[in-house]
Amino acid sequence: MDEEHRKAYQDRFKARIAEWEAKLEGLSARARRAEADLRIKLQDEESELRKKLDDARARLKELQAASEDGWEDIRTGAEKLWGDLREAWDRTSRKAQGEDDPPTSGTAPGG
Repeated sequence: MDEEHRKAYQDRFKARIAEWEAKLEGLSARARRAEADLRIKLQDEESELRKKLDDARARLKELQAASEDGWEDIRTGAEKLWGDLREAWDRTSRKAQGEDDPPTSGTAPGG
């Protein structure tokens, strides 16, 4: 192979390396964005979970202070709150694993 062909081959080789470096950098950038997106999603979910947990603490105080007549209504509300909390936790777990939210069927979560 003469010097001109060797130089052309080396130039193509360098160009391929540069092309793959660009592809790899693009992949790396997508991964960083995905991490940041996931972090933001999880922070939002964590805030929602903390609020629901605060609601559960308030509901416990209501249960402790409730009269016998009002206790059943508060208990029913507390059960719904636990279902909502469980659903939010499941959604957060799916997001943490990178899964999309499945369509909701409208059915209550099992206990």
